[in-house]
Amino acid sequence: MKFCIREWSENSVVLMTQSGHVLAYFSSVSDALDVCSQWYGSQAGELKCNVDVWYRENNIKKPASVAVA
Repeated sequence: MKFCIREWSENSVVLMTQSGHVLAYFSSVSDALDVCSQWYGSQAGELKCNVDVWYRENNIKKPASVAVA
């Protein structure tokens, strides 16, 4: 499964599937990345993908790719 993390505001971060289904809300990007890492660690047969992270700076969304180990 491929995840996407989107930072909507200073304290609102959402973890979604690649198709846009919301899975959970977090207060930081690092918390959401930790959950992704735990999920990949528990799914032995699942291919580990990069997680797309969309940061919000000055009301402009900037994509960044973060590897999950």
